[in-house]
Amino acid sequence: MTGTAEMLAEDIIEALGGEHEFSLQLAENVQAEALQSVQDLVVISSTYGKGEVPDPGRKLFQALQANPEQLAHLRYAVISLGDSVYHETFAQGGKHWRTLLQGAGAREMHPPLLLDASADTDATAIAVDWAGAWLAESLAEPASTADLD
Repeated sequence: MTGTAEMLAEDIIEALGGEHEFSLQLAENVQAEALQSVQDLVVISSTYGKGEVPDPGRKLFQALQANPEQLAHLRYAVISLGDSVYHETFAQGGKHWRTLLQGAGAREMHPPLLLDASADTDATAIAVDWAGAWLAESLAEPASTADLD
């Protein structure tokens, strides 16, 4: 809602995109069916209100909740943004995405990254390091292929 997740994605792509191909898609512009052609997905989500997925991503999230089988083929990782001042709901937006993907049978490729707006850290540097580790792990483990029998 504030653009922080988008800016973080852009920073990751700028840092790692020289040697790898990434596609930045804003959730409000994605139809659920489009994920059928995606193999590896990194969700970067902020948290809104009382721990909800932000408004721009809510329509996609709800569409995927209604048809979670669309997600079973994915390999995924999640970056969740939040503020620990709101202890009860800290980084809950991304946690909702993770729960949805786990429940759909998608395969988590890297532990989630929870970024705290109240922390005195460089969130971009942390996210770029995390994304580099995710990328190395993803490249080291080829996607499973269907048996041709």
